[in-house]
Amino acid sequence: MSISSINYSSSVLGSQIRNINQQLTDLSTQLSTGKLSQNYSGMGTNEGFAIAGRAQLSNIAGYSDTMTNVNVSINLANTALQSLTTIRNTVQTGSANTAQDLNVNGQTVAQNTAAAQFGSMVGVLNTQSGNRYLFSGTAFNTQSVANAGDIINGTTTQAGFKTVMAERQAADLGANGMGRLVLATPQPTPSSVKVSEDFAASPFGLKIAAVSSTLTGATVTGPSGSPVSFSVDLNGVNPKNGDKLSVQFTLPDGSTEQIELTASSATPTPDGSFAIDPGKPNAVPVVPPDPNITATNLNTALNTAIKKLAGTSLVAASAVTAGDNFFNTAGSATANVAATGNLRSYTSTTGTGSVALQDSALAIASTTTSLDSSATPNLNGAILNALANAPTGTTLTITGASGAHTITFDPTVTTVTTASGNTTIGLASGSTAKMSDILNAIAAAAGIPAANVTLSATGNVQIATGTGTDVAITGGPAATALGLSSVTRGNVPSTPPITGSTVLSGTATAGGPEVLSAAFQAGSAGPPAVSPDTITVNGQTLTFVASGATGPNQINLTDNITTLVSKIDQITGTTKPSTIQVGVITINTDDPGSLNITSSNSTAFAALGFTTSPVTAAKPPLRVGSSPLGSATTLVNGSATTVQWYLGNDGPGSPRSTAMARVDDSVTVQYGAQANEDAIRKELQAVAVFGTFSTSPTGQYSGGQVAALSLRVTQALTKQPGQQHIEDIQTDLAMAQNTMKDAGTRQTQAKAQLQTIIDQAESASPDQVASEILSLQNALQASYQVTSNLSQLSLVKFL
Repeated sequence: MSISSINYSSSVLGSQIRNINQQLTDLSTQLSTGKLSQNYSGMGTNEGFAIAGRAQLSNIAGYSDTMTNVNVSINLANTALQSLTTIRNTVQTGSANTAQDLNVNGQTVAQNTAAAQFGSMVGVLNTQSGNRYLFSGTAFNTQSVANAGDIINGTTTQAGFKTVMAERQAADLGANGMGRLVLATPQPTPSSVKVSEDFAASPFGLKIAAVSSTLTGATVTGPSGSPVSFSVDLNGVNPKNGDKLSVQFTLPDGSTEQIELTASSATPTPDGSFAIDPGKPNAVPVVPPDPNITATNLNTALNTAIKKLAGTSLVAASAVTAGDNFFNTAGSATANVAATGNLRSYTSTTGTGSVALQDSALAIASTTTSLDSSATPNLNGAILNALANAPTGTTLTITGASGAHTITFDPTVTTVTTASGNTTIGLASGSTAKMSDILNAIAAAAGIPAANVTLSATGNVQIATGTGTDVAITGGPAATALGLSSVTRGNVPSTPPITGSTVLSGTATAGGPEVLSAAFQAGSAGPPAVSPDTITVNGQTLTFVASGATGPNQINLTDNITTLVSKIDQITGTTKPSTIQVGVITINTDDPGSLNITSSNSTAFAALGFTTSPVTAAKPPLRVGSSPLGSATTLVNGSATTVQWYLGNDGPGSPRSTAMARVDDSVTVQYGAQANEDAIRKELQAVAVFGTFSTSPTGQYSGGQVAALSLRVTQALTKQPGQQHIEDIQTDLAMAQNTMKDAGTRQTQAKAQLQTIIDQAESASPDQVASEILSLQNALQASYQVTSNLSQLSLVKFL
């Protein structure tokens, strides 16, 4: 048998010594590095917290880098927006204070400044942060806005804004410079004037909105019809000095202007007036004033006034509207014709008494004929006796606008008194009463103007009801003596242009609301069952119900057109409410490419003015639709032949959402922007219009054109309540920065806490390590001592 030798390295003692040495080595490393271990295996059970903490620190570092980059973009965008605000203020100040001095190019100094500022705006809107265009939305690799020169002047293949503006001006003025208005030739009668629009539902030119008159004896008709027109007939009566005719027009940009002409006998005729024909009083024989010549003078003055309005305000409004046609990405659909309603209305009726009144000389009675039987002449004795009915008198009861009132003929008094519509007329000897007092008493009792009760040339009492109420006369001796009977107003159907208050269905009644000429129906359960009428808007159905409509997809038959248009706007989501003017409905939409409106009731739909289906909107930019321009009647999609000024993203949703960044585990910020946002687009549009428009330096209306345009540009650049402003975009971006600032503050606090957790899990305490090293050194020294003693042990010493 063999005996193995005692080997130190394989002994238990040797193993312990090696272990102590390894611990000393590890502790020395901890002491020098401050870390528990140089690898995860030596970190202990708390290393899981440290690993999670480091991951969160890494996320925070990533968020911090993201916020730094986003802040750079926002600061650049804010600087750009601030530049736009400065440009806006500069151009606005110039337009508000512009002098009318025109240079050889037909522009003012302020317009030249605006043209230069337009180029600056384009540069600002093409600002980049790195390789990202800040105002292109999600299309951040695409230039935001086309080059300024291309936008204004066009390219070799596409028209620019200058061309679009010139085309629109020609279409709005018309071939005769009258703003697409036509003065009838010849006029309907020698003493009348008629003015009409040249085409129903045309988007161009002046639109007749309202007409009012104080011309003595004249009759004004309209505005009505399709195309809309109005007429003024002097009826063979010369107006009085100072009488006025006022005509209000709606211009293409939605503004209104008024022409006011005053009848004048002054020589020369003042501006804004028309001459009353004086006749020839010194001629032999004398030539009396001729109302037909006065009507001719009115026609001439109206022609001059319309041309001036067209040559000044209309030209300015046309330029502004051309700007909207070119720059605005929204659109509209206009009804094909002016729609008419169905209205039963009252007309004034004149009732003529059955007795021809005479005086005591058997002559025809007049308003000055006395009611005193002792006067000469007096009202016919038989009539006076019947009225006096001595000794008690008679009573005449009349019911009109303010109820029933009485006229008492009293044979015991000599005066005439009226109180609260009731009149007492004295017929005693010495009475001051005249036939005119009876006429005035009838008017007071009926509640109608005194001019409505007259004596005819044959001495018959005539009572005109007016349109407000009937005049009822109770029979009796007084009514019989004077030949009076009740007068009922005429009740006639008419078809005036529809308005916002026109009801969608029902039967028109006298004094009631206007009703659509062809009504929508609610359907019935049957039998047989009849489906309700519908209007489908962009795929959503609007259903007609008899009553109790709820939500945006139902409408009552008893609702009016304003409600209908509002329901359509709710479905399309337009930010610009649709309108109805002089019977023409215009549906506005923010997304013209998607507008599609149809109806199951084509007849009622046509009664709204939509004679073609589906109703769609031409996609901007809009161009005049036909040639010659002066007689064009439509605007069409011009995108194929016109420069697109905005090149970035134009999709749905908020522009802010086109750029998003996560800045915390549960926090994102939106900081996108688009050059076609309303606030930016409207400013760019106004500056382009002002800087591009030019006129003849020596033109008759040049100064008026620039003045009217300057006013409109100033208004366009003035912040309006309810509209987006540049400052609103800056506020949105500032909110994003505040959100990031708050996130950064939270992350700074979290970093400190996480670092503490990591340090606690990974760091070694110097005091504890030193103590452990000392303890191990003592143990190692003892082990070495034992080892030394064992190394001297032999078998002989053992025995």
